[in-house]
Amino acid sequence: MSYLARAFKQVRAVRFYSPVPEGAYEKQIYTILEDRFKPSNLEVKDVSGGCGSMFAILVESTEFKGIPMIKQHRLVNEVLKDEISKWHGLQLKTKGV
Repeated sequence: MSYLARAFKQVRAVRFYSPVPEGAYEKQIYTILEDRFKPSNLEVKDVSGGCGSMFAILVESTEFKGIPMIKQHRLVNEVLKDEISKWHGLQLKTKGV
């Protein structure tokens, strides 16, 4: 199992995710992704302890259907490129539905 898969499994096990982001910066990221991808499921969580330097993001969207995962991640990275440049890390999971 890859590092990222283990990280997401661990994050889900302790329920870090919430359907509605708690912090203002989380809400900003959530809104950017929601507007662009119209996801059926979207989760954004600051996993850096609240300082906004690392995020765990799950995006499930029909826009990803039939697209390889690496291209899905590139789409998300492109939309968030200005924000990602400020972060130390990103745990990203995408899925076409």
